[in-house]
Amino acid sequence: MPVEALPELAAYRDLVMAVAKGLFQARNPERQRLPKGFESDLRLVMDRVEKGSAIPVVSRIAEPSMAQLFATPSADLFEEARALVEKTISAGEKGDPVPSEISKEILARFNAFGRTLRDDESILVAPPGSRDGAIYDQTVRRRLVLLAQSSYEKNVDLVGEVRAADKDTEGFAVRTEDGRKVQVRTPPLFLPLALNSLRESALVRVRGTGLFDAEDVLLRVVMATDVSLAEEGQGAAARPGCATPIEAQIGALKGLDAGWYDESSKAYDPAQLDWLSKLLKNLLEGFQLPNPYLYPTPEGLARAEWSSPTWEVVLNVDLDAKAADVLAARVDSEEVHELPVSLGDVGAETKLGRFLLDHMGQSSAA
Repeated sequence: MPVEALPELAAYRDLVMAVAKGLFQARNPERQRLPKGFESDLRLVMDRVEKGSAIPVVSRIAEPSMAQLFATPSADLFEEARALVEKTISAGEKGDPVPSEISKEILARFNAFGRTLRDDESILVAPPGSRDGAIYDQTVRRRLVLLAQSSYEKNVDLVGEVRAADKDTEGFAVRTEDGRKVQVRTPPLFLPLALNSLRESALVRVRGTGLFDAEDVLLRVVMATDVSLAEEGQGAAARPGCATPIEAQIGALKGLDAGWYDESSKAYDPAQLDWLSKLLKNLLEGFQLPNPYLYPTPEGLARAEWSSPTWEVVLNVDLDAKAADVLAARVDSEEVHELPVSLGDVGAETKLGRFLLDHMGQSSAA
């Protein structure tokens, strides 16, 4: 078992323990406390690896006195709790209702169990001596946690550029290779490296716990466990801008029907979007610019956004008038540059391209 997976054993034990406590309290409402030694009785160990495989076997060391004290017709209280955890995982696997004994508080505890699982990994939860049980993976974990709350946590591993840092809040913002700006909370130990990366425009790797919503969108990194310089080859796509080609982004705008934002929103004219596609391709190829992120606006404009280590650049294009207004804001000061362009004028495209290059070229990183 990889060392980084060992915390899952502790998280599973805590989950079974919480269910067992709930069962005891429900059956003994007159008792204000658990019996002495209740928690210390549930001991899980990794006692061997299955012969001919690399699968570790996790076993329970049971104390007969406790097993007798909490005996039920079929099993002791901890075995009953283990079976309930297995049934809950099976229900999450099939999309069925979870057992009635499982409260939202218990469901929320699945947040801590399985956090280190990769997308291609799973845990088998089965009765002692059996390989027939419930399969627990990130999909099941997410489904169970979201039954109790609107967000869930899992491990994240991000590479990107530090865009801002705040010593007071002990955090910083990182722009990932797909263009998202993610807020990161970090221990004070890692903040100096983030600040230095901001000055040097160096890529960083952030590992820690991420908070996701029900749509699997990363909301923020609630705590970074490691912040380090990215290795060569990591985040290679972070510099070129948006990974989605201009043609695909233009196609998405063409797919917007009238009323896409509100009742007054019009559909985009395909011919005008073809003109915009040609304009952007000429700019990107002629001035070796990174791909922008292209967005519609409620007013019917087309909005292109770029980020450089020093500048945030926004280009708003009026497709009817074939005119544009580009604004560049420096990220480390209040400096702002603006350029209106009538794209029908001679040399307007070159003027626009040079403005963009000046704010996204290597010279702007100084």
